[in-house]
Amino acid sequence: MDVARRSWLTLAPIVAVAATASAVTSARADDDFTTTDLAVSCDDPAAPALWRAAKAYRRQSGVRVRIFPTAPNLLLPQLQRDIQNDIVLTRVETIDAAEKQGIVKPGGRVGPWRNRLVLVEAASGDDGRYAVPDPTPASEFDGAAVLRAMNITPGKIVGVLDTDAVVWSLLHGYAGRGLVFQSDLAAHPALRAVAPVPDGAAPAVVYGATLTTLAYRINPEAFVRFLSSSAGMAELKAGGLEPA
Repeated sequence: MDVARRSWLTLAPIVAVAATASAVTSARADDDFTTTDLAVSCDDPAAPALWRAAKAYRRQSGVRVRIFPTAPNLLLPQLQRDIQNDIVLTRVETIDAAEKQGIVKPGGRVGPWRNRLVLVEAASGDDGRYAVPDPTPASEFDGAAVLRAMNITPGKIVGVLDTDAVVWSLLHGYAGRGLVFQSDLAAHPALRAVAPVPDGAAPAVVYGATLTTLAYRINPEAFVRFLSSSAGMAELKAGGLEPA
């Protein structure tokens, strides 16, 4: 099996940084923050689903929600350094750790929601090349290990930074199949689901949402309540996050 990783590790950070920059730009695009705008940080894979919910909430309330996707393992350090966020949507274990440190408000958590891994295919079909995240601090999982657990032996593994880079690789013809989150699949209809990843190979990521102790804008609790409402849950589910 040919493993082409180092070259992609050089390229993938550029792709991921560009994607993150684009996400932040879109979060800030309309105009400067107002006193009613809410700042929400989330794990990067959850962002497409959260954007859907934020748009629905603005239609209902008129309040703009600014979404700031964050790489895994960075959200908690941001809160520890007082980077202002009104709300976080992240792994439940991260929220547990933040509660113990007094940087999110206890008792107001909503959720949980599951984000499952899925094996997907580009329009070109299976060409033997599989794009998967390498086991780095920037990734949510070890893609090659997940393939082994699924008894899949690709002709070639294209090792990249994260699932954003997997999607980019598939859409630009650098691989035929890849491992992404259900939320990635929901955001990219050009990709086709091949098979869900069983829990034995990689359990679903479980998210919650809660207020931070840094929240100071008007009524952030209303958006947290919206996420747990039937309308909010429907938007998150359409974006790939299943109620747990």
